[in-house]
Amino acid sequence: MACVGIFIGQCGVTIGLQILSNNPPPLTCYDGTQHAIFIDTEIKVLKRVPKPLLRAKNSFSDFPGCGGCFAKGLSSADSFIEQIMEKIRTEIERTDCCLGFMLVHSLCGGTGSGYGSRITQEIKTLYPEMFVVNVAVLPFKTGENPIQSYNVLLAVDKLQEYSDMIVLVENSVVGQELAGKQKVSMAQVNEKIVSDLQILLKNCKQVAKRCAIWEVLKIVSSVPTVKFCFLGSCFSRNMIENVDRTVRSVKQRTGYGKFKTLSGVVLSSDTKLQLLDSRLESKISKSCNFVDWNPFPVEFWCSQDKKQGINFAINNEGIVESILSETDTALLKYHAGAYLHWFSQYNVEKDQFESAFETVNKIVEDYNYSCR
Repeated sequence: MACVGIFIGQCGVTIGLQILSNNPPPLTCYDGTQHAIFIDTEIKVLKRVPKPLLRAKNSFSDFPGCGGCFAKGLSSADSFIEQIMEKIRTEIERTDCCLGFMLVHSLCGGTGSGYGSRITQEIKTLYPEMFVVNVAVLPFKTGENPIQSYNVLLAVDKLQEYSDMIVLVENSVVGQELAGKQKVSMAQVNEKIVSDLQILLKNCKQVAKRCAIWEVLKIVSSVPTVKFCFLGSCFSRNMIENVDRTVRSVKQRTGYGKFKTLSGVVLSSDTKLQLLDSRLESKISKSCNFVDWNPFPVEFWCSQDKKQGINFAINNEGIVESILSETDTALLKYHAGAYLHWFSQYNVEKDQFESAFETVNKIVEDYNYSCR
């Protein structure tokens, strides 16, 4: 059973390259190539994809730049969607049994937010029985794109409708986790993101011969209206230290008890199953602050990875604050009428903005209701 990876925009392609550098690559086909498709306007970025791992037809760059604007990316994607979907269809036929798709893209730029949203919509329309998971990267709060908050708002509106699970990656949080180093590069940030993503790509005892990403989706995003999740990972030679670091990371995600967690998965690479010790399990469970109505809120898995560490995925109420940090800025700009002409020229009018704000408000309401 296979999952097709679709990496969109400079952010998505860069993360995709990092994923393919793993040994062995997680999306491998029978002929040694990868079940992966790369989409970006920058040909020089796509040229970095190792040729033995990717078929030449599985990259697409025959479209103009999107100017950092969701509306332009969405409009451009409409013109090329048939060509892109043909590549996706061909890749599906190369799998033994395709269960779904993992799309990796930014919510900041025009290609990531616009193309990512349009491709998600088209995939879910044509293949409604397959899962669609979006790994969506939030921009740094001090980003250079003046309309990044609008891009996040409109992309979240689309993804909420068509995606089955939205993995929210915050560049600023990842940077803070690496802040112990004197200088954090984007390469280090991307490496940490890929490390966090291993829980979606790695096989383990509990899901042997099954698609890990599908199993995580069933547990973490079982409620279709509250389907966002955070990922994290901690790796060191000492498993007790890994547990302590995981607990600290989860506590930070839950606002040190402020936010409730709906569900989660914890993956340990400890072959001795130390993580299943009741004391350590209790320690992690308490730090997640799970809701009372879920009798089985967390599952503990164990992989055969030689590298000692822990990965986790949690669906947490704190996700709402991460989304609102961008959409509240978008609301201020919207009321001021700022930059709206950038979108209206591509037929994204005020009614679409109003609908997107309503979607975000509904997400907040659904999380508040589910986490009572």
